[in-house]
Amino acid sequence: MLFNNKYLEVDFEDFSPQNMHGLLYSTFDEKKSPLILTKEINEKIISKVEFINHLIKYLIKLKKEEPLKLTQKGNLPRKFCTEFLFENFSDDKSRTYLEKNPIRSEEESLHIRLINFLTAFAGFTKKNHGKKFLTKKCTKKLSLNSSYSIYRDIFLSYIKKFNWGYFDYYPESLIIQNGFGFSMFLVQKYGDKQREVKFYSDKFLRAFPTTINDFSNNTYSTKRKQFDKCYYIRTFERFLYRFGLIHIKKEGKYPSEQRFIMKTDLLDALIKWKM
Repeated sequence: MLFNNKYLEVDFEDFSPQNMHGLLYSTFDEKKSPLILTKEINEKIISKVEFINHLIKYLIKLKKEEPLKLTQKGNLPRKFCTEFLFENFSDDKSRTYLEKNPIRSEEESLHIRLINFLTAFAGFTKKNHGKKFLTKKCTKKLSLNSSYSIYRDIFLSYIKKFNWGYFDYYPESLIIQNGFGFSMFLVQKYGDKQREVKFYSDKFLRAFPTTINDFSNNTYSTKRKQFDKCYYIRTFERFLYRFGLIHIKKEGKYPSEQRFIMKTDLLDALIKWKM
């Protein structure tokens, strides 16, 4: 059981243990969870999310080239990946980097690989006999020109089907992903002004104190430092920022760089709460 005597000192902010249980294990069930995912959002707000714009362009490019023949390993062909990157990262700095560091395969681009995974998880693409196609579901969504419908499906796929630890070297620590709803609540509640990431990681650990035990001290770092880095990367940099839900401001230089978080209007538009 998640809630027993050893959790009496935890701080769930405004949630009861029952509400927190629903938020963790039945997140999108409005009968059990306090979280409500908005059904409609102004398309202009979604159009500002770069990651979703890139993903839609990926689907459009795939539609033009389908059936797209995959490599022997089942990856996207190098030519497709290279063209996609140059088409979507057109600023001088990005182009210079891509020219000096050309990718040899899909596996060398986290950005393309993630888009490939998520569009498959969302049921937008399929493989057949070594070739890749759009599904009827995806073709319909593109024809309707509804970016929020695509955003919503990708958002849910990222939460439910994609392992957040896939692209990093930290321990599995499933509670960081399963507790995404609580992290979103914290940012909505406190994100009207810039706050350092540690403000949120402190509050997350007060709610889930045993999370620290997923990490271990070593020669180079402590449990707490590893948790802080993992929590920042998975929750803020690769989830909330990627989906246009926060701004991140960085000050200073590595390794003493500070990161400050502030919510966007999209976060309040996307998620509502019943307490």
